[in-house]
Amino acid sequence: KAYLKSLETSQSSTEQMSDTTSDCASGRGSPGSEEGARRIPAVAEAKKFVVLKFGGTSVSFSKTWAQIIQRVRELQEQGFRVMLVLSALSQVTNRLEMCIKEAVEHQEVVSLQVIEATHRRLAKEGGLDASCLKGVLEKINELSELLQGVAMIGEVSPRLQARICSYGEAMSTLIAVQILKHAGIHSAMFVSGDLLTTTMPLNANDNDKYLNANVFPRCDPLWAEEVLESKIGISDVCVTQGFVVKNPKGENCLLGRGGSDTSGSLLAAMVNAHHLEIWTDVYGMFSGDPRRMPHARLIQRISSREALELATAGAKVLHPRCITPAAMFGIPIEIRNTMDPSSEFTLITVDDFCKPWFQGATTQRNSGKLNLRSGSPLQVSPRNSIRAGSPVNESSPTTPAGGNMGGMGMRRMTSTDLRKLDKRAPSFCGVVAQTGCVLVSLTTMEMWGASGFLAKCFKPFDNYQVSVDHVATSQSGVSVTVSHVPGGLEGDAWIGVMEELRELGEVEVTENVAVVTVVGRRIREKLPDLGKSMENFAQVEVLMVSASSEDVAMSFVVMEKKAQDLVEVLHHCLIPVHGGDQMFGPTWQAIEARTQTRRESMDEKAAQEAALMALESLRT
Repeated sequence: KAYLKSLETSQSSTEQMSDTTSDCASGRGSPGSEEGARRIPAVAEAKKFVVLKFGGTSVSFSKTWAQIIQRVRELQEQGFRVMLVLSALSQVTNRLEMCIKEAVEHQEVVSLQVIEATHRRLAKEGGLDASCLKGVLEKINELSELLQGVAMIGEVSPRLQARICSYGEAMSTLIAVQILKHAGIHSAMFVSGDLLTTTMPLNANDNDKYLNANVFPRCDPLWAEEVLESKIGISDVCVTQGFVVKNPKGENCLLGRGGSDTSGSLLAAMVNAHHLEIWTDVYGMFSGDPRRMPHARLIQRISSREALELATAGAKVLHPRCITPAAMFGIPIEIRNTMDPSSEFTLITVDDFCKPWFQGATTQRNSGKLNLRSGSPLQVSPRNSIRAGSPVNESSPTTPAGGNMGGMGMRRMTSTDLRKLDKRAPSFCGVVAQTGCVLVSLTTMEMWGASGFLAKCFKPFDNYQVSVDHVATSQSGVSVTVSHVPGGLEGDAWIGVMEELRELGEVEVTENVAVVTVVGRRIREKLPDLGKSMENFAQVEVLMVSASSEDVAMSFVVMEKKAQDLVEVLHHCLIPVHGGDQMFGPTWQAIEARTQTRRESMDEKAAQEAALMALESLRT
């Protein structure tokens, strides 16, 4: 509040929009009424956040911390506030899981000693004195006591496992504040759970509740500002934990695989950040797996719809859950390499015709400013998103005629709208494979001509919280793929799904399948090019074919043992090694060769400097 009071507030009568108030949105006080007019808020200008997420490798060494400090200073000079979202130090989360295993098996908990040594090593590299480790050592003592309790009872619940594993991020953020202070940067740490609360169904099992939790994306920068001020005061540099959130009871929960990246995206959405930067040990998203295909191309610019499809289909750089919150609220994502910060990177854009339009806020991204209408309901429903149909300004020239306007002056953009508004040329952007999937086929003649039968087919999956990835139907059957089953294929959820499906017809389950997906934009217009590669399927049994309703992907379900070969052949046919669409950058091989040349040059320069110093020493 003090922060907002320090800002100039002004608003002309032409900018007044009474339907942005929460009361008008809920029906109390119509836009034209006297009550609605009284609720029109003023506009406050505030510096916008840039959210920086750093992975375990990036926060584990003083060399990479020098890059982090430099980036923070650059953003501060540009007029931004900075929020650092940090993972645990490299391998610390794995060590914490080893601590639990050692305690349960009544072994000496040597992994805890390794964790302490890891943090002491970083502190020493960063030039910190022993007093700077006080907070970390307190956490180590708390961990020791918890592990003693685990050893006494000989088992650990998901709730306790989540609590223990959350200590990695807690310790990394404590030492981060000290490293920043040592560099002359004032920062303050807050608990990520103060802003992020889980939204899990009551019937979810404990493993999913505590170890693979979900948080529903929100955008409410005013509320977030109030919370931050109450916890840490006014600070231009905030530090918090990735991977860890809280449930409504205040207990620690983990976001599961890709959780740290997802935390960064959720927080960027919450504070309506200028953009999100994810710093990792790779250069960004590639057109294929560069570990298997060195000629895979770096994707330098890609839309959020295509990036989400690529990530969902098997690209490992980002978890799909990370892209969605930022995309819902029009926040660009940059994927950068901490080890090579000046190199090319991937920018995940939100196209102009897909950006959410908030009646309660206007943004000036280039200047780093956010104009907030105090008290405006910025918690725009994610259902008005680029996935469910993007909200568009009713008076916008890009609003198709005759479209229904819903909610607070928003309309849902259809796939037809997207095709009309997206003027980019059709293009393939990647070929990836998702392994470890299960194919389920339900066959019954009762499906023919029956209304509502598909709803009955999908009801068991809904009952047991099993998400379906791909669907194909016929007059007498439906096939789906599943990539994640709560509790695994031997768990109660999967057994329940199978029992209910068998009541509807014959069920066939095929395990160890992979989904090979070709991702692009307006992909149906590229079918002639895709057709030229079809001869490569001659030696592959295709179990199912599925196409994206948004015209961004086409998927082929095959057995896992054939998947990688098929990916490489399709990639060679569809993705050029040089040239092609403007989205592409250099190949992985070219980047690595350039990086190696630079390293050799740096080594040679360092050797020359060392020799000159030795020569000077001899002379003196």
